[in-house]
Amino acid sequence: MYKGFTGVVFLLLGGCSLHPYSKDELLNTGTTSPEYCLTQERAVVEERVQGYLNHCFHPQVTELNTGARLVNTIQLKVDRNAERSDMVLWAPTIYGSQFYMNLIVSEKNPACKTTMTAVASGWGFARNFPKILESANGEDPWCPL
Repeated sequence: MYKGFTGVVFLLLGGCSLHPYSKDELLNTGTTSPEYCLTQERAVVEERVQGYLNHCFHPQVTELNTGARLVNTIQLKVDRNAERSDMVLWAPTIYGSQFYMNLIVSEKNPACKTTMTAVASGWGFARNFPKILESANGEDPWCPL
């Protein structure tokens, strides 16, 4: 019984570190989307995708009827330069920052006006890839999470 209990405790505590603790770790170990070739201008794609990410992933506080609070602190950080824009979903936790998704919007492929790729830390975030593509194309997708 002791081994079973220890295994359950280990699994529960191990669940706190399911996501990478750095952007580099996310890029090296995450699930990568296909490279999307888009016909819209880079600035338009960035605005649409950022709108989707802000809508679906934003800090939330949920009040429970027991008086407790659940806090979701996922944040979006956008870094832009002349070559590309990185949109990173991350959250500060008591274990350190955890990284969930990184989107790169660029003009690296001359056959496309804009190129977009994403890396997610697991299936839960990777299932947003089609929705992100829909938003980049000007549609209004629902949030899968």
